[in-house]
Amino acid sequence: MKIFKILFLLLLCIAVYAASDSDIWQHIADKNWIANYVHQTGFSGLILLLSFGAVFTACGGPRQLIAFTFGFAFGSVSGTLLCLLSTLVGAVCTYTLASWVFRQALIKKMGRRYEKFKRFIEVQPFTKVLLLRTFPIGSNLFTNLLSGVTGIRLLSFMLASLLGYFPQTFIFALAGSGVGSASEWQLIVSILLGIVSMLLTHRLYRNYKQSTKSSDRLGDHSNV
Repeated sequence: MKIFKILFLLLLCIAVYAASDSDIWQHIADKNWIANYVHQTGFSGLILLLSFGAVFTACGGPRQLIAFTFGFAFGSVSGTLLCLLSTLVGAVCTYTLASWVFRQALIKKMGRRYEKFKRFIEVQPFTKVLLLRTFPIGSNLFTNLLSGVTGIRLLSFMLASLLGYFPQTFIFALAGSGVGSASEWQLIVSILLGIVSMLLTHRLYRNYKQSTKSSDRLGDHSNV
């Protein structure tokens, strides 16, 4: 197991170094520069861009920016898929670091936040991670770290993250693609999907609150 940890850290260091030593950091918000960069560098530039997206989102950068930029550079469908891949890799890297390497240090550092998240996530962890991912606000970084520290199954974490990431990723990639092609219908669809995403998030949150109240009532009855 120790050799796998060392190899993982080595690969992660290489990816971080490659991404940090790139002009992409200076131009990530410049969609035209990104599109030209990929056109000029080809496959190697694409790999570096995906590595950058993984490092950027793993460090807490807004995945919506990556989705919008990728949508402009690659189109709505390809931009969505590439952004999901990049963001998910970043999330898994952070999760793995928290679970394998820094678990005890993070538990000590986070204290009450760790205990609160553990109580929140211990029942139906898949649904809880999915709920956190669909919120338009919140810390992607802390969700990744706390999920790793609390020992959520990696497969459940990945599937919930993938499903939760998809609505906003597609919306922003579609918006970026619409800007790139000056397509009004794409912008309109992205706005409508944004409304649908907010309604879905509200429904998931309401179901979570109802299940919490039901559990509380059952607990009260069991104490009678």
